[in-house]
Amino acid sequence: MQAESAEERLRALQAIGLQADSDEVSRLAHQGLADADSTIRAVAAKLLGLHPDGNSGETNSKIAVLLGDDDPDTRFEAARALMRRKSEHGGEAIRTLFSFLDEGETQPLMVASIINALVEADQLPELDLASFLPQLERRLEDDRAEVREAVAAAFAKWPALCEPVIDKLLPMLDDSEPIVREKIASALGQAGLVSPQILESLQAATHDEDTEVARIAQEAIQRLTTK
Repeated sequence: MQAESAEERLRALQAIGLQADSDEVSRLAHQGLADADSTIRAVAAKLLGLHPDGNSGETNSKIAVLLGDDDPDTRFEAARALMRRKSEHGGEAIRTLFSFLDEGETQPLMVASIINALVEADQLPELDLASFLPQLERRLEDDRAEVREAVAAAFAKWPALCEPVIDKLLPMLDDSEPIVREKIASALGQAGLVSPQILESLQAATHDEDTEVARIAQEAIQRLTTK
């Protein structure tokens, strides 16, 4: 990318990212990793997470360098890219994401994106679920719907996390967002926990105005009561 301004370089990188030629995407994204503009570095890392290349080890090492970038968006995109690429730097990527969750000033939308990145990853052997649970619990009643949706999706992916916070999850079946209610109903069904309170809450959810929530709640009851 030889464009003079950062804006022109960013436009060129974004444009090439929409093309089907993965070799060209990889070539320009590699250049972008070392760009002086942080937005370009972030976009480059994102593209390399979406477009695997033939030099995985070398590319992963270059992306991993950005885990120490001064720009938070660049660090996030680098971490997400490494997880999408199932990189050997997965542990470093997870620690980077956790550092964001530990910071009180991390913006809600970034928090939601971080949790979703962890949820979307296929395999995370380095993820310590015991350490992840407090991060999720803190955000069960977040004011932002995006954050609650991400948290609910995490419990649906890792239903074993439900038991310690079951009393806080049941009220989420009445959340204002249908996707939150749906994910919590799914998590409860997979968690395998059976109690009158859980079954009563799920039974009430079978009458949800959202038909998908009602269906998932009914499936959860069947799963819990079928031996």
